[in-house]
Amino acid sequence: MPRQAAKVDGNHGAIVKALRDFPGIAVTSLAALGKGVPDLLVAFRGVTVLLEVKQPGEKPNAGQIRFMADWPGLVYIVSDGEEAVRVVVEAARPSGVPPGTASADYPADPGAH
Repeated sequence: MPRQAAKVDGNHGAIVKALRDFPGIAVTSLAALGKGVPDLLVAFRGVTVLLEVKQPGEKPNAGQIRFMADWPGLVYIVSDGEEAVRVVVEAARPSGVPPGTASADYPADPGAH
C-alpha cells in the first residue's frame, strides 16, 4: 500500500518564514519524510536542531514521541515563528551565557533582530 503524504500544519509556512528572516538561520523542511521525523532541520551558529511544528495545544503523535525519545540531538516542539526563532537562538547560545542575556551576537529578544 502506498504511503500517504505527510501532513503539514497550517502554521508551517509562517514558522519557516520567521526562521529564514532571522539573519544567520538556515532551515530545511523535512515534513515530507513523515514517520515521526520532525518537520524542520534548522542550523544557527554551528548548532543544528530539529523542530516539530504543531498547532497551539496540539500534541505529538506516538511516532513523533518515539523519534524524540530516541534522537540523541536537540528536538523542540514549536507553534509559532517567534517561539521557533527563540528556541533556535537559545540552543546556539554558548554555555555560560544565561538565557535572556543580551549581547551584540545574542539578543535577549530574538524577535528584535
